[in-house]
Amino acid sequence: MGPGLFTRDTIRNVLLFQDGGGDIKLEANTELRAKFNKFIEGAVFVDAGNVWSYSDVDTFGPEAKFSGDFLKQIAIGAGVGIRLDLSYFLIRLDIATPLRKPYKTDGSEWVVDKMAFGSSDWRKQNLVFNIGVGYPF
Repeated sequence: MGPGLFTRDTIRNVLLFQDGGGDIKLEANTELRAKFNKFIEGAVFVDAGNVWSYSDVDTFGPEAKFSGDFLKQIAIGAGVGIRLDLSYFLIRLDIATPLRKPYKTDGSEWVVDKMAFGSSDWRKQNLVFNIGVGYPF
């Protein structure tokens, strides 16, 4: 996401190798975990945030600049995951989808009512699989 109100498609058209870069990052995460056994935990989580540029940058334009209305540009996503706790490190396997996109999609930033898990096109555009080491916060 980001910077600012830009979409990934906009950024790829502007600069091929830059995706979501910025000087200012705001993020929040909350996670509820349930232990299944000694090594495996389940998780349900919600993430929020975005990135912005500190000043107008020719690459991204004025919509990428951090401004007073930055709260309107916060993206929100939610998902589920599995945690493999090997005591000396943790492996996360997550799948998530956006709940609110900072740019308008068909008149609204909220996309909860547009979820269509049965549609392969929707899944391809909205489901994100992530593998990570360590906790996200």
